[in-house]
Amino acid sequence: VPYRDPGPAFSQNQIVTRDFGPYHYQTEPSIEVDPNDPEHLVLGEIDYNFPSLASYVSLDAGETWEGPYIVPFVQGDLGSGGDPVVAFDRAGNTYMAGISIGFEDFTVGPVATSAQVSSISVSSSADGGYTWPTTISSARSNVTTDGLAPDRFGRLRGNLKIGFLDKPWMVVGSDPANPDNDIIYVTYTDFEDTYSVLWLGEVPSLSWESTTTTIKLVR
Repeated sequence: VPYRDPGPAFSQNQIVTRDFGPYHYQTEPSIEVDPNDPEHLVLGEIDYNFPSLASYVSLDAGETWEGPYIVPFVQGDLGSGGDPVVAFDRAGNTYMAGISIGFEDFTVGPVATSAQVSSISVSSSADGGYTWPTTISSARSNVTTDGLAPDRFGRLRGNLKIGFLDKPWMVVGSDPANPDNDIIYVTYTDFEDTYSVLWLGEVPSLSWESTTTTIKLVR
């Protein structure tokens, strides 16, 4: 499909991503400019051929691009859930936030099961977005069973909560208390589902009751 002619303030559109498998989808791009070099751009995106996020790098203000380069999810998790966000600090280090998806095992009475949980991952690159050797969890959801207690028959009653962290955003700014240092700020939405425990004979089951959402910040 031909591109429309760009507006007078823009250059001709460039195709950044490339297909490396049977799924021709790359979505949710995030792009950032190196504050020390306006010719240096890093783009983060989802490629449906990879289990993790990916980056592309341009050193000529977007005329040409190199990539994709894999941005790992949190070690021990199953894959990335998307929502990449790219940022630079003043030293030229590159950061990419995203969602890393895993599972948490838990028990309800005699039944062992698991729930999907997530981390807001932050990966760092010291070479301009080509390699991403470090990925950490800046925040993680969990399964909370503190609201369960046995009744007089020994069956667990009450509520449990299962969280999922979604839609991160990230900026880097100077520390107000020490302007020579930078702080990475990450925001996200914390979705928390509450379930009550019902018993079907000798087997417990979970009945959804409500979902709460809270916007949170870590740094």
